[in-house]
Amino acid sequence: MVITWPMQFFPLRLHYVWSDLFYVILYHLVGYRKEVVALNLKNSFPEKTESERKEIARKFYHNFADMFIETLYFAHASEKKTNRLLHVENIELVHELLDKGKSIILIAGHLGNWEYSHLFRDKLKAKRYYVYKHLESKTFDQYYKKLRSRGAEPLEMAETYRKLYSCVKSGQQYLALFISDQRPLAKELYYWVTFMNQDTPVYTGTEKIARNTNAAVVYTEITRIARGHCRLKLELLKEDIGVPKGYEITDMFMARLEESIRQYPDQYFWTHKRWKYSRTSK
Repeated sequence: MVITWPMQFFPLRLHYVWSDLFYVILYHLVGYRKEVVALNLKNSFPEKTESERKEIARKFYHNFADMFIETLYFAHASEKKTNRLLHVENIELVHELLDKGKSIILIAGHLGNWEYSHLFRDKLKAKRYYVYKHLESKTFDQYYKKLRSRGAEPLEMAETYRKLYSCVKSGQQYLALFISDQRPLAKELYYWVTFMNQDTPVYTGTEKIARNTNAAVVYTEITRIARGHCRLKLELLKEDIGVPKGYEITDMFMARLEESIRQYPDQYFWTHKRWKYSRTSK
């Protein structure tokens, strides 16, 4: 977007003035999806007091505002300016897996500012992809595709299996990032887990792609460690998928994501209607 172009001429820390203003508008004036956030927090943390949940909500909205401003900033900021903003932990794991000839699926949730993942630009001997869902707005779809292409090739969700399977069949290794805690469509409600104290329908497509391409699966935790700085932490979930055991990888991922959310509750994306459906939904 042209309107974001001038942002590159100023340090990110100065743009947080706009973030603070956006937070006041979003939280105190408009009250954007406050009811959704309050209900999600109440059901996810019944053991916490109302005061504790309100504090989590307040911090969440501040993080939300920061995320919005940071995403606009990344669209034009140079690699030199953004390299120091992402701190990668355990990058050795990725190199070790690639050296073994493995393709890699990085699996993450809507925790922290996942747009920071595009700052992950280490030189790797693998084709790099960012899996995304096509947006209805052509303007925003093109904007996010351009943004994400700075760190990886954007790969539309519907084309993911064909592209990655073709990649492996041709003898190439790939590294693909999946944000895998989205709510499935109503017609796809067939696998459920207990997540944050609630019955939760989940996608299993990421696991199926991992199995069919024999990829290692690495849990990817992106959390804010200071304003403007995030940590990308890599943790092996499964190197060799082997014989399917139900939806083992999906279960492991959702359990590990819950651990992260409980550690960083204000950094999860609580405005999403994640628990819209029940097991009786048709």
